[in-house]
Amino acid sequence: SHPAIVEAIREQAGKYLHLSNLYLQEPQVLLAEKLERMSGFERTFFTNSGTEAVEGAIKLARKVFSSEYKAEVLGIANGFHGRTYGPLSVMDKAKYRDNFGPFLSDASCIPSYDVDALEEAVSARTAAVIIEPIQGEGGIIEVPVDFARALAELAKKHNFLIIADEIQSGIGRTGKFFGYKHLGMKPDIVVCAKAIGGGLPLGAILSRKDIAEAFKPGTHGTTFGGNALACVAGSVVLDLVEKSYMSNAATEGAYIKTNF
Repeated sequence: SHPAIVEAIREQAGKYLHLSNLYLQEPQVLLAEKLERMSGFERTFFTNSGTEAVEGAIKLARKVFSSEYKAEVLGIANGFHGRTYGPLSVMDKAKYRDNFGPFLSDASCIPSYDVDALEEAVSARTAAVIIEPIQGEGGIIEVPVDFARALAELAKKHNFLIIADEIQSGIGRTGKFFGYKHLGMKPDIVVCAKAIGGGLPLGAILSRKDIAEAFKPGTHGTTFGGNALACVAGSVVLDLVEKSYMSNAATEGAYIKTNF
């Protein structure tokens, strides 16, 4: 209930609560422009949640390579990406998966942050590898820099996409807008949610223009993703993050690392 977020929601509620995504909407455009400026990505697709963003990212990766019959999507052991079937298919924790199978075909996990294991897991069949720059439910584990660099090199070698799940590590929480910026590599697709909506349901898929163009009109859609109320809240969130919260996170993080 940040006062600026509450005021933005009140103002938008006086205009309209919902409009079909067949129509251009100013709140969506303004938020997408801010996200693209702050992230460096060229295209945004809004969702209601993180798990929907991951689902959409998996669909997008497979669509990019559909003519090449590359469909394999790999996660990392102990990761968490959501509770629908796409995310569950690239996770390995039994407490989330037990009694819900079978899951997606051509989807599994790389067993560890070991470069040799990574090299063995990926191949010409791989469409995407999804990573959390900092594993949240996996134990607050940072991706090793050597692993991230090896992943980037292998992505070029085998022509697959890197998806960064920034749902828990993004939107300024690490002192940088996205956690992957600490790793010396840039993913092809980023998914974010949670913090972005300021308390309202909102997520997003960010990607390069050439990747996003794999989705043609009607290929993928959403009824409430990018809802006007959520987008005006998200715009205020990004303003606050950029103005002070992100730098404060960096300052407080450095203090905690030094003193505890």
